[in-house]
Amino acid sequence: MKGIRKSFGGLEVVSGVDLHIKDQEFVVLVGPSGCGKTTLLRMIAGLESISGGELLIDGQVMNRVRPDERGLAMVFQSYALYPHMTVADNMSFALRLAKVSKAERDRKVNDAAKILQLDHLLQRRPAQLSGGQRQRVAIGRAIVRDPKVFLFDEPLSNLDAALRIQMRIELARLHKQLSATMIYVTHDQVEAMTMADRIVVVNKGVIEQLGTPMEIYQNPSTVFVAGFIGSPKMNLFEADTALENGQAVAILDNRGQRIPLPVDPPRGARVTLGIRPEALNVDSQGPLGGEITVIEHLGGETLTYIDIGNGKLATVKTGEASLGQVGDTVRVSFPPDRLHVFGPDGRALLNHRNH
Repeated sequence: MKGIRKSFGGLEVVSGVDLHIKDQEFVVLVGPSGCGKTTLLRMIAGLESISGGELLIDGQVMNRVRPDERGLAMVFQSYALYPHMTVADNMSFALRLAKVSKAERDRKVNDAAKILQLDHLLQRRPAQLSGGQRQRVAIGRAIVRDPKVFLFDEPLSNLDAALRIQMRIELARLHKQLSATMIYVTHDQVEAMTMADRIVVVNKGVIEQLGTPMEIYQNPSTVFVAGFIGSPKMNLFEADTALENGQAVAILDNRGQRIPLPVDPPRGARVTLGIRPEALNVDSQGPLGGEITVIEHLGGETLTYIDIGNGKLATVKTGEASLGQVGDTVRVSFPPDRLHVFGPDGRALLNHRNH
């Protein structure tokens, strides 16, 4: 994608996106609802016209090529299966329209059914299938076309939580098995983190950041990415800055909580501090302190919320044991290299090495 733009009337929803997706890569476009990620996917598919820029597949400009001639297959959020047809007929329908011989259709359907563990369901109709099975049929319908690129538009959002986890694993396995290029759209950052080779974080029609899941998790380039990627999300606190004895410090509130800064922000600038919940530890000498207001026991991990003043809550993630009881006062600290500092424009002021 070179300078891809999309406008609906006077409203620009995609603003000059540049993105190179490699062969056999699993790329996930992630962002909040309405950020432009599905519009980008639909422009790649040819279902939406491109207002500006160029889309190339295998070096060929595709802007005006018909969707069915692009060599792509799309899996939608709704399964869109024909209710009167069997699983086998649903999967082979596009091949039948393309006048592929019955023997070849049967071979491709059987091969795809084996990969997706649908071979015992080929004679059933969609109404006799579970949600996960229907989604697998929709994926099978894409596989039999042997596309250059698979496009997925939030394909798991209609499934319950347990099925979503199972389907994530199956899709990752399928990517390896087919050695295919996959472009996947979701607003669920856990899906993005667990499946992607690279994540594209989209916000308001532009790419905020592009990188591997761990690059983006450990080095968010903006406040938006820091708050969006990670579950539970990063602690973000706005703070004033000052120079004290030659050391730049962030002043969190009128209680005088001060945090030394590893960078010198512009004089008097207001910055945003970011600390991952798992980076905070109980420490009687720690720079942050307050009262425990809520404790969430999640089995293998515990989330403790500490009121550090001015209505700000710090989330601390620990193992099974909690930091104390609701009402206790505790102080916490963090390794200096786990502190993220974002300037007044919301962009990171320093890069972190990998943890």
